[in-house]
Amino acid sequence: MPAILKQVFTHSASDVLHRCDFMHPATGEACVVLFDSVPWRRFSETAFASLDQRERERAARFRHERDGHTYVLAHAMWRHVLGLLLEVDAAQVPLSHTRSGQPILADSAYATSLSHSGTQVAIAMADAATIGVDIELSPPHAALRDLADVLCSTDEAAYLASLPLAEHEPWLLALWTRKEALLKAFGVGLKESPSGMSLTGTGAVAPPASAGHVPACRVHPLQLPAGLVGAWAAPVNVARCSLYVLGPPQP
Repeated sequence: MPAILKQVFTHSASDVLHRCDFMHPATGEACVVLFDSVPWRRFSETAFASLDQRERERAARFRHERDGHTYVLAHAMWRHVLGLLLEVDAAQVPLSHTRSGQPILADSAYATSLSHSGTQVAIAMADAATIGVDIELSPPHAALRDLADVLCSTDEAAYLASLPLAEHEPWLLALWTRKEALLKAFGVGLKESPSGMSLTGTGAVAPPASAGHVPACRVHPLQLPAGLVGAWAAPVNVARCSLYVLGPPQP
């Protein structure tokens, strides 16, 4: 693909980040970039050029066109934001993954995480040992009440039972995002059962034995636009978060 075409996406991505006053995360701060991939769909072909071979192969395996477009645009924007952070071209961002799927930035002090739900995408980064982010559409497409046994610890299940029935689904959705963000920060994903940790307290949560090298993390809600629920998790020295909601590209 000619370089001039590749720059079409790069220019538009830089423009929207500039318009929302995006800044690198400061010490003790996380940054989350949120955007809807739908208005960016016309850039899918040029955004594809920023992906590495592994990402291109993964993109080709999606059966549904919408999911493929979302994946390509999510990873292209992820690489673009990280490229600005590391001062390298998006295609040169040293982004790789552990066996459990946790993203890592080789030879960098930064940690990063990615989440998408439907066409919505969230990118998190911090100057920290680790970070995790999760967003979910609200209301969810599936009833979370059926997953309560898998999701809730004993004390969380007791608290859920004390709530009015109308509050069950919103509470479970918020709990799901908090636990997913933590499990991502710990680098274990759903290989560890969410019910194995309790979030009824407000302090830091110790990692499971399988992630003993990861520091304890605290989980925080994300203040998102209507229709989304989310959370981010990071070590205790990362205490605040700046959220950047990207608008559509210029026509």
